[in-house]
Amino acid sequence: MSAADADAAEVRSVFGALETAWARSDADAFGRVFSADADFTSVRADHYRGSAQIAAAHRRLFATVYAGTRLTATVLRVTRLRPDIAVARVENKVHARESDAALVLHAQAVLERRPENWLIVAFLNMLPVRQ
Repeated sequence: MSAADADAAEVRSVFGALETAWARSDADAFGRVFSADADFTSVRADHYRGSAQIAAAHRRLFATVYAGTRLTATVLRVTRLRPDIAVARVENKVHARESDAALVLHAQAVLERRPENWLIVAFLNMLPVRQ
């Protein structure tokens, strides 16, 4: 496996950690995937700065509207801009509690290799417009 392939696998594992945290409704684990200085823009255009704010926002979501839901994050593409910077294009599906329905979202994430791991430093979640 090349270094680029290994990095892509590590980037994909970041989104696996998001899925696991979501499944457990573990907002703190969800927040740890983001850097302390991350920028996060939600599908509703809410903006959060840093892993602590991102965790707090998801704590509220896991207790209310997203309680009992499941996240599937499919990394469609990883582009390395530098050895320590990557952009991931991701399809996120939030699966409803008691049906087969899923909210499909598209995300763009910028990740940086930090000493502890790859972390998301910028995240933009978008709802596709149907025409």
